[in-house]
Amino acid sequence: MRSFGTTLILALLATLFGGLALWQWREGNFNSLLGAPPTPLGQRLYSEFSPADVKRIQVSQNAIKANFELTEHGWQATAPWQDRMDPRAAMGIIQFSLGMRVEDLAPRDDVDKLEAGLQENAISIRLEGKDGQALAKYKIGRLSSWLATVKDIDPPVPTVFVQTLDRRRKSHVYTCTGDIPPLFKDGLKYLRDHRPFYFNPITLQSIRIRAEQGELTLHRETPESPWRIIKPLNLGTSPAAMKSLLEGLYELQAARISSPSSTAVPTATKDGLGKTGQISLRTFGSETETTLDISPPDTPESRDVRATVSDRPGTVFEIPLKPEPNLVSLASLPLAINDLRDTTLTNLNIQSLRQIRIQPATGEEILISRSPPQPWQVTVSQQTHEANEERLFTLLKAVTQSHAIGFASDAATDFTPWGLDRPFLKLSFLGQENQSLQLSFGLDGKGGTFVNRSGTPTVMRIANSVIAAIPVQPYEWQIARLWSIDRNNLMAIERSSPRSPTLTLGYDVNLADGWSATLQGKDLSATLDQARANYLLGVLEGLKVSRWLAPTDADAAAALAVPSLTLKIIEKSTNDLGDLNGFITREASFAPITSGPDLGSYYGRLRADMKPFLIDRETYKLLDLDLMEKD
Repeated sequence: MRSFGTTLILALLATLFGGLALWQWREGNFNSLLGAPPTPLGQRLYSEFSPADVKRIQVSQNAIKANFELTEHGWQATAPWQDRMDPRAAMGIIQFSLGMRVEDLAPRDDVDKLEAGLQENAISIRLEGKDGQALAKYKIGRLSSWLATVKDIDPPVPTVFVQTLDRRRKSHVYTCTGDIPPLFKDGLKYLRDHRPFYFNPITLQSIRIRAEQGELTLHRETPESPWRIIKPLNLGTSPAAMKSLLEGLYELQAARISSPSSTAVPTATKDGLGKTGQISLRTFGSETETTLDISPPDTPESRDVRATVSDRPGTVFEIPLKPEPNLVSLASLPLAINDLRDTTLTNLNIQSLRQIRIQPATGEEILISRSPPQPWQVTVSQQTHEANEERLFTLLKAVTQSHAIGFASDAATDFTPWGLDRPFLKLSFLGQENQSLQLSFGLDGKGGTFVNRSGTPTVMRIANSVIAAIPVQPYEWQIARLWSIDRNNLMAIERSSPRSPTLTLGYDVNLADGWSATLQGKDLSATLDQARANYLLGVLEGLKVSRWLAPTDADAAAALAVPSLTLKIIEKSTNDLGDLNGFITREASFAPITSGPDLGSYYGRLRADMKPFLIDRETYKLLDLDLMEKD
């Protein structure tokens, strides 16, 4: 018969084994009792949670302990400051924690804590979930001498000593990938957000600016609407300038931040007097602005100015005032009306255009019009022909892509000072549903060129090159195609130059090898490259001028008196019955330009048309193509 003692021992053992079984069933293992095994080489130290699980972060170093919580307003510091945490720092800590890959490990007792930088005042990190449970808890030491190779990352990455402080695995020190210690230097100050503004550009509805240049308000009706200046004038904005402003405000960062107790705080005044400026942001659906108040610089030489922001009353920012390399400063932000306004001459809807009228003060009026799908037509002195589309492109580019280089006035009533009472040129644009726009151009007598959109009080200064790009002479609108060649009636092409006698290319469209060649009475057909001859014909069929010149152009006349290349096209002419009715001859001469802005191009002229033109160097080379086969 068993004794009572034996029975009691068996009962206790049964209870113990049952408890252990229950513990293993709940925990999945005995790690909390016996300690977790070390993380193997190549594995991440923490992988049981995701970034979204982290709700609190604790960082301590050298007796400074900082606590941060994720709120509806983002990451906020609760100690030792009441301030916003830099969200980039929060994400950096979380990603570092989840990205630590084990490169080496050793038992804790085998590691010199001082040498590894894991003494009592080392950096300690604790990440918690929503219910306060620890997701990660570890110390960070100094960098090790080992550089790790990580896939898709070049060059090798640093590694750092890490000691886990989790209740179940304190027994080892690891060497892990990553280099985050610089984030915690200088008393953890870099964990505070040094940017006064933190906003989502998509949700921003208005920006109010008061600067030395004046006050203005920017606004948009919806997130998809364009930004406009609504005060003091109603003006469109430059998309590039708005992009620069929004990016600059988002990236604006203080050189230093401090508490009001240690730094003089900008004093708010009702009228804002005594301040360098103020920038206020408001989001859609909010009646409250976030306002940055900026103090005047202490001295004219000051590089920084102090500022406060309304939603962070416990923080004083020292913001870069003057331009700094690789930093956004107040000087680099577009804060004035003329920095932000749309400086393009027009915002024409080219697709809706139906008519353009060019009215030089001294010259014939030119009317360009179209009735889709028909091509553009030009009418001068009641004569209508197809318009030069290259010149049309140049005109539209000039008025839609050129920018004002200054604004002479936004409240003009007398336009005499800028010569706009008697403009030397008017451009009128008519679109669908009779939508119209007129630009008037004037000179101020000092060489300045100005433009006014009729019906507005704004006078813009423009570069003289804008006027030079607008074709105002009737000859410029002649169609760019030089001639029309009918290869079915083509008989011959003659090409000559001062360095070479006339080469005659005979052509018969009905033959596979339809080309023959004669030079000074000698038949060279056997050495003629048929493919090159066909290519030359294709170039001649599609030949367009770069630009027509004035009939009185003296430089063109002098150059073309001794042409460098002459081409003659000979076609047969037939009557309605197809019978031969004579011959049609077209002749064009070319000569190089040896000076001036068009240097490198070539003059050209048709024998039957005294108007000279320009072609580019590449086209000329194709016209002068070597047509003979090489040995």
